Amino acid sequence: MRVVVLGSSSAGNSTFVEINNIKFLIDAGLQFGYLKEKLHDIDVNPKDLDFIIVTHAHIDHVRCIHSFNRIYNIPIYISIDTLNEYPKKDCLKDIVLLDDLDNIMGIKFDKVPISHDKKGFGFIFEYNNISLAYMADTGMIHSKFHDKFKNKTVYLFESNHDVEMEMNGTKDLMTKLRNIGDMGHLSNEDCAMYLSHFIGENTKVVMLIHISDHDNTHELAYNVNRKSLNDSIKLYLSNKDSLSDIIEIN
Repeated sequence: MRVVVLGSSSAGNSTFVEINNIKFLIDAGLQFGYLKEKLHDIDVNPKDLDFIIVTHAHIDHVRCIHSFNRIYNIPIYISIDTLNEYPKKDCLKDIVLLDDLDNIMGIKFDKVPISHDKKGFGFIFEYNNISLAYMADTGMIHSKFHDKFKNKTVYLFESNHDVEMEMNGTKDLMTKLRNIGDMGHLSNEDCAMYLSHFIGENTKVVMLIHISDHDNTHELAYNVNRKSLNDSIKLYLSNKDSLSDIIEIN
């Protein structure tokens, strides 16, 4: 397995994953030219992507899925609710609805609903005893889905904001309350709490994603979450406009 976060913030999100020679993106919310450049930086030709899987329809997650779909004929795996909320759905071709799927090209995957102001999913991918859990843009994770997340090899989890920085920031009050609420984003403490509950003996790496530019710092996100992890688990942080560390699991 190879995983690289190509960019992650409120401005845009996309993650490259390779499992068993299957190459795909989780979301394509960055500018088209930037995303192409970052793929080439990790020696991936965009035309060699096997598919893009979409979490939800906010622009920072879907900004250029139609361009990759049209120019490179890349299939888009998307839920029916997200498709209906996507404003350029009439531009898409080769759509695969993922609602009833549990396997993509031999990779087992599971879906966990996000708690957000758009409908959507986090994903868990598994192949040959290696697993990747991806969860962002959610204010909480319902307890009935917790078992799905336990003891995965790699976690890409949102550590969006520091609550004090969020509430003392310049956003309007409604936006602040939305962001810290159950339909918003996970705080550093939320992320650490969930990780402490989910990680297990098979866990090797955690990557923190969707870190706020204005209402968090990388240092805060790292320090809060580091305390929840065993020393043997590597902890990385994604960046807004540069590649993350490369995760490679054999």
